[in-house]
Amino acid sequence: MDSLKRWAASFLAFWSSLKLWQRASIFFAIFIVLAGLAAMIFMSGSTTYEPLYAGLEVNDQAAIVDYLKENNIPYRLDPKASAILMPGGAVYETRLALAQLGLPKGGTTGFEIFDDSSMGMSEFQQRIAYTRAIEGELARTIAQMSQVENARVSVVIPEQRLFLEQQKPSTASVLLRLRQGATLGATQVKSIIHLVAHSVDGLEPDAVTVVDTNGRNLSDMVSDSMIMYNPDGTNSITSVQRELERQHERELENKVRVMLEQVFGPGSAVVRVRIDLDFDKKTSSFVEYTPNPETGTGVPRSNERQEESYTGQGNPVNGNPGTTTNIPGYAINSSTVESEYNRSNSTTNYEITTRKGDQVVTPGGVRRLSASVLIDDKYNELTDERLEAIQEVIASSIGFSRERGDSLVVRAMRFSTAFADAMAEQLRQDRMWRIIYGSIAAFFVLLLVLAALFVWLRMKKARLAVQEIEEAGKKVPTIQEMLTSPDLLAFQGEMAVLEEQLKAYAKSHPDEIATLVNEWLAMDS
Repeated sequence: MDSLKRWAASFLAFWSSLKLWQRASIFFAIFIVLAGLAAMIFMSGSTTYEPLYAGLEVNDQAAIVDYLKENNIPYRLDPKASAILMPGGAVYETRLALAQLGLPKGGTTGFEIFDDSSMGMSEFQQRIAYTRAIEGELARTIAQMSQVENARVSVVIPEQRLFLEQQKPSTASVLLRLRQGATLGATQVKSIIHLVAHSVDGLEPDAVTVVDTNGRNLSDMVSDSMIMYNPDGTNSITSVQRELERQHERELENKVRVMLEQVFGPGSAVVRVRIDLDFDKKTSSFVEYTPNPETGTGVPRSNERQEESYTGQGNPVNGNPGTTTNIPGYAINSSTVESEYNRSNSTTNYEITTRKGDQVVTPGGVRRLSASVLIDDKYNELTDERLEAIQEVIASSIGFSRERGDSLVVRAMRFSTAFADAMAEQLRQDRMWRIIYGSIAAFFVLLLVLAALFVWLRMKKARLAVQEIEEAGKKVPTIQEMLTSPDLLAFQGEMAVLEEQLKAYAKSHPDEIATLVNEWLAMDS
């Protein structure tokens, strides 16, 4: 009991030594702690709802709600997100149960359409059901991509014809609804096209069209001219060409500027480059016939040789043409001579050495380049010879070509520093004000630290005084002690100190106290 009284007395002494704002701070901290505990208790007692599914189609929402009602499972609907909410403890079990029932279906029907097929389906009905199943399965597969929120696929499979020239090719179209802020690149669109093309019999990738709900034809991104389009397919051809040119220009400008600033210092060079890129796609083919380099002729392919020979008596064969020389009995000269006739003919066919080739020039080559360079000549040190040397270095770094018609201009000028000086002055003033504000803030922080230190010292001094009193037992502080330690008076109270002083004086001077009491009694009587 005595220890409890001493603790209460020490707390009262500590509380009386605090200022008003310190007491208010303690009350505010206690209020915050109690409010936090109350909120935690309230939230722990309430039911937390978590999303079961979000972004559902209307048919799936209706089927899932019917299942929850039949099994008496509490739920809530969120129309903004097309979501169904339910208590968090049963979310995963409910998802497993719905998966056994094939929910959610995603608004499409796949090959489960044949689960309830009847025996009396006609060939036309079976073909339509098969097409619907392929469309549903492809839509589900495409919707698994992280950028795609929903997908619809339409496939046209023509009937088989007897003759090949009468057979029409299969076609397909894909409509995508992308997630908020998501985009599809050329690689993703190409994967969708090939996924659909390889899932349908007789469907070529060129016959697949991919569009989104914003009306953009995404399948154009994977055509031969895809270099002309941005990855998201939003900008026009001209803007993309200009962006490619500007990217190349910035690269060359940065290269030349960094090189010059390492020589003349930061901010001492201005570089501007203009590039005209060739976006024309060129295709050329050639056929070249070349002989054998060793023999100068081609390789023999075939050889034909004819020989004639005649030996005997008769008229010479070199007479005048006509009947008189060729028909016996009409000969003018009847003399007989010894004759011999030889004739040979040779024909050789050679293989022709042939070299064929096709050449395709990819768009994006540099058609013409123009560059202008200004260098800050602060001290008039750049002579014409130095400028020519600098121009040669710059021409080599940017790939300058006179044959191509490029132009390069390098000039030395004195740059104006008025703006830079104004910015430096502004930065200096800002730095000065930051130093002033920092000093003021540091001063106030120091005052707060000193005030806190002063309060802590007073409290420590009060605690030491209380400990001394407790150790002294019933020792009554003297007037000198109370003057040097006012906290003793605040701790024991003024009436208690006076009472203790009177008791001590009565013990030490009983005669004076007795006389004083007699006088009080006489006055009362």
